[in-house]
Amino acid sequence: MIRLVATLLVMLSSLAAQARLGETLAECEARYGPVVERRPAKQKESDKEACVFSKNGFAVVTEFRSGNVWKITYTKTGMEADELGTLLKANATEGGWSAPLKISAQEFRSSSNHERLAIYTPGKRPEATFTLVIATKSFAEANRADYETKLAKIPEELKRRSDSRPLKDF
Repeated sequence: MIRLVATLLVMLSSLAAQARLGETLAECEARYGPVVERRPAKQKESDKEACVFSKNGFAVVTEFRSGNVWKITYTKTGMEADELGTLLKANATEGGWSAPLKISAQEFRSSSNHERLAIYTPGKRPEATFTLVIATKSFAEANRADYETKLAKIPEELKRRSDSRPLKDF
């Protein structure tokens, strides 16, 4: 009996830790409260609207795909020391996160199964705003595809602009 209870507790804590990405709008509203703003989603493969929530000083922006969260952005001014760890733990997969890879001021992490990505951007001062973005691998792949499409169009756009506005006396 004790083993069964212990197993159930481990399973429930595992589910709670993974309950952010993949949640529905109703689950987000239960967690964060009512939607305070709706805005167009930035990723074209996302559902049409991103939802903004506000809870405990955090602005939480969620993008959905097929009704489930596939990107979350947490923003807060004056973050407490333990809040980053709490947010990462809440969004971790079973194996946790990799050690941070620091590039400039940002820290990048990957989940142990490589299905999630976390990007932390600290504020320049303790009272400054920090941002933590957590996204699924499929969001990152869709975002990269959009970026590569935009990059491929740059030479055409530059040629179009130079053809439309030639420099005088050249």
